[in-house]
Formats: sequence, C-alpha cells, structure tokens
Amino acid sequence: MKKNYLLAYNLIAFLGWLAFLVYGLVTGFQLDSTALLLLNISQGMAILEVLHAQIRWVSSPPLTTALQVGSRIFILFLINLLPSDAYLELLGITGLHMVWIAWGLTEIVRYSFYFLGLLGKEINGLTFLRYSLFLALYPLGVTGEILILFSYINLNGWDISLINGVLFIIFIAYFLFFPKMYGHMLRQRRKKLVVQ
Repeated sequence: MKKNYLLAYNLIAFLGWLAFLVYGLVTGFQLDSTALLLLNISQGMAILEVLHAQIRWVSSPPLTTALQVGSRIFILFLINLLPSDAYLELLGITGLHMVWIAWGLTEIVRYSFYFLGLLGKEINGLTFLRYSLFLALYPLGVTGEILILFSYINLNGWDISLINGVLFIIFIAYFLFFPKMYGHMLRQRRKKLVVQ
C-alpha cells in the first residue's frame, strides 16, 4: 500500500509540474490564475514530503526536507502576494521566470526518477539528468528566489520593519545554506555517477 501511494504521489506531482512548465512555455510564462493554481497545487504537494520523511516512508532526512520545502512554500507565498508587474529583473529575466524554469525542470526529472525507481527501473539518461541538472538549475532557482524576496521588499518599501527584517534573515540563510546544500548534491552526484 505504501508503494502504491508513493507511486501515485510521484506520478501526480510529475504531471502537475509538467503541466505547469508546459503551460508557461505555451503562454510565455504569464502568471495568470491557471498558472498560479498549477503552481500552488504542484508546490503545495511537497508539504507531504515532510510527512513522508518523518514517518520514514522515504530515506530523506526530515529536518533537511522540512527546510527545503519550507523555503519553497515561503517563496510560493510571496509569489501569491506579488502583482505581475512587481518582479525585479536580472539581465532581463524576472525571479519568477527563473523559478518557473528551475523548479519545473528539476521537479519533472526528480518525480519521474522517483516514480521509475519505485518500479525498480533506471534510465541512464534520466539518472544523469537527476544528478546533473542541479549544477545549473540550483543556482538559477536560488537566484530567482532571492529576486522574488527582493521584489517583495521593493514593493513594500525598504523601511526597517519586522517583515523586512525577517526577509533579510531569510536572505542571509540562503547564503549560509546554499554552499552546504550544493556541496551535498555534488557528493551525491559523485557517488551516483562515479564522476572523477
């Protein structure tokens, strides 16, 4: 029963992220009500991953999973609050677009990898993507998340308020945790792909 549940969970999550990414490609990454609904469902489902880790249905550490999911949910909350014209740009690309691409591609690969793994199947190309795409997509996603954070601060003023103080602490946390998480993923890549 646990396996069937995890198969269904990973399949639904894969389809949600695929629909979100394809919708973005078709609409030119316009965050309308349909795109926002797809994003809220797809990213919101990740809350269940904290439970999966806590009850040991998956091998992920519960605390690390909670931190990763929590940071994404926080950014999702900001995306729901920001008007479409409030996103700051870097080199002509908004933080929303960076997150759209980084999260979408990462999760499509990740959930399909987990789904096939539960079936005892491994596709070499998918395994390579699972342990290689993060090299570019993780920095892209983090940059997008930071731009979204600053977009919210910019929209509401750069005053010294409790909300901006919390956002600044979160911004600092990105710089503290990014090297650790990136290093962890590099070690996982070396183990899985036997990269020298």
